[in-house]
Amino acid sequence: MSNSPVSLPTHAPMSQFPVIDGMLLVGGIALSQLAARVGQTPFYAYDRQLIRNRVAELRQALPTSIKLHYAMKANPLPAVVGLLAGLVDGIDIASAGELKIALDAGANPRDISFAGPGKRHSELSQAVAAGVLINLESFREVGELASISATPQATCASRDPG
Repeated sequence: MSNSPVSLPTHAPMSQFPVIDGMLLVGGIALSQLAARVGQTPFYAYDRQLIRNRVAELRQALPTSIKLHYAMKANPLPAVVGLLAGLVDGIDIASAGELKIALDAGANPRDISFAGPGKRHSELSQAVAAGVLINLESFREVGELASISATPQATCASRDPG
């Protein structure tokens, strides 16, 4: 057994959130002021400019032919989705709830892609009504979609080669 002191882990530097007079700033606003605005803790705070900067950095690093999509399951907060809808080429959703958030946040239905196994009939109906791209992931979904609309719908089919 060693008597050497235990060293605590250190967090990676976070220069994107400056500390002024001992107070962390998010989006140029002191965290204590944000807490007072929200009225409770804990809460989530995002800096819109940092998000814009990160998307711009990613776009700069990728070939221009790459279409950048945001997977809403990463963070479905409507304010975040609304911001990202104007910064990326599409929003990927996996449920009717996420479809509602994306549409309410101002995403263009033509830029929304609905993927995920086990889509319910009601979810497919909503997706058809909204005019989003539907990723078909089973023969059942093909039949469901055919029963919902005789009008061709933007779809993408995937097949498990195994």
